[in-house]
Amino acid sequence: MLLNLCIKDYALIDNVSISFGPGLNILTGETGAGKSIIIDAINLIIGERAYTDFIRTGKQNASVEAVFEYEDDAVDEILKEYGIEPEDNTLIITREINAQGRSISRLNGKMVPVSALKRVGKLIVDIHGQHEHQSLLDSKNHMRILDLLGDEDISKCKAEVNRLYKKYCQIQKQINELEKRHLEFSREQDRLRYELDELEKAQLKPDEDISLQEDKKILENAEKIYGALEFAYNALYQGFEDLSVIDGLSKIIDSLEKIVGIYAPVESITESLKNILYELEDISSSLRNLRDSIDFDGSKLDLLNKRLELLDRLKSKYNKSLPELIDYKAQIAAELDNAFNVTEEIDELKTMLYNIESELGKSANELHKKRHRVANHLEESIAKELKDLAMKNVKFKVDIRVKNSPNGIDLNGEKVSVTENGIDEVEFLISTNPGEPLKPLAKIISGGESSRIMLALKSIIAKVDNISCLIFDEIDTGIGGRTAQAVGEKLSKIARNHQILCVTHSPQIASIGDYHYLIKKESKGEHTSTKVYCIEGEDRINELARMLGGAEITKNTITHAQEMLNMAKKLKKG
Repeated sequence: MLLNLCIKDYALIDNVSISFGPGLNILTGETGAGKSIIIDAINLIIGERAYTDFIRTGKQNASVEAVFEYEDDAVDEILKEYGIEPEDNTLIITREINAQGRSISRLNGKMVPVSALKRVGKLIVDIHGQHEHQSLLDSKNHMRILDLLGDEDISKCKAEVNRLYKKYCQIQKQINELEKRHLEFSREQDRLRYELDELEKAQLKPDEDISLQEDKKILENAEKIYGALEFAYNALYQGFEDLSVIDGLSKIIDSLEKIVGIYAPVESITESLKNILYELEDISSSLRNLRDSIDFDGSKLDLLNKRLELLDRLKSKYNKSLPELIDYKAQIAAELDNAFNVTEEIDELKTMLYNIESELGKSANELHKKRHRVANHLEESIAKELKDLAMKNVKFKVDIRVKNSPNGIDLNGEKVSVTENGIDEVEFLISTNPGEPLKPLAKIISGGESSRIMLALKSIIAKVDNISCLIFDEIDTGIGGRTAQAVGEKLSKIARNHQILCVTHSPQIASIGDYHYLIKKESKGEHTSTKVYCIEGEDRINELARMLGGAEITKNTITHAQEMLNMAKKLKKG
């Protein structure tokens, strides 16, 4: 609901603040007074193009600010996208334009792109008349409106279609990913098999290259190692020309044992020497074994070098260490094993997809039938509304199409496109004259005729439409008398659940309003400006009398105006 509209230095307006009320708000005034300026200002607020021509002559800037009250949670989501915290379902939209053509837009005081205003505007205001901002002209909204009219019957069916469609897409995605992996694997399969065969034949062992390097070092220095071990062993055990170390130590121990009984201090020394002797005997035995293990076979060194060359070549080829090569071999083997499992998994998923597709097709077809039933009822209701508005020759139809697609689901032997909303494309069509073909709503004549057609539609869908503020611009063009009265009654009916702003020249429509605003062009010297007054009582009677009789207000027109207001009160109470 539009609570307040402030306009400054815009067209003929110096500075105007208008507080609108709930229900039906009527805007009247003489031709050229500036009624359209108010609607243009609201269009500016909801993201329509800004022109520097709108800036008041002699001023550098023009600004419009609107305060809205809303209930649609989608507005909160948009605000959060731009880092704006919602404030008690109140929204302040500001738009400024300067003489250089720059436009500044704000939501609750924070600067945002004009696209943000457009997104929010579609949720809070619907303008019908010579303007593009009409939700009903956008075919994207037609399915949503039709489904809302179907109440719980359609919403349950639609929820089931949505659930199955998501599952269908999820399985299809899994199949596509697995098939992609399988295709990539097929291209690499020969290479992987060759690599696995090569690595398996190599019979790799952890840290083998390190131990082979140690063996190579020993074989290359066999003579040197053998000589050192031989010398050490002989020195300890065999001796050369003199006694060996072990024989010499044995003689020392024998000599000391002879005096242990008479000279106690040597007892501990003797025991220590015995322990040393035992260790030297073990050491000499180890040296002998090591010496005897030294291999002088040159062919073994050749085999070892060849093995090392193989390992180095594999490490260089794959750019991996030996442990990494062993892990890579296991990885390749696993990939080759999984290839067979992937094929089986794809087959299982395709079976699941077939079953889900069948369920989805049945649910989507059921939703399709339900929409047709709701569409038939809507067409009948709109026909009645149009007849009341003296537009009995206007034909309205809900076009529900099913689009074929080679990538769609199978339905009765045909491939049809499907989305989370089912298989349907919905569009409202209209023919305004006998013999003319049905056309999209966006193609109908703009102005009063368009407004009345939209009024007929709004009369039916108002209960499910969550756009709280509706604006009808000069809805009375080309009508009068009983038809104008019917338009006013329908506006009043819709205004029970929506706020309506209606620009009109019809006294029948104006009299039924809950609030009445008079737009006047006033001049002081060479300065002319548009003013807006909320009128009631005698002022309102006089304005209705002017609308009835033209420039001259007579006793009869005043009496007639009063009667119209009295009739309007009775109508609202009824």
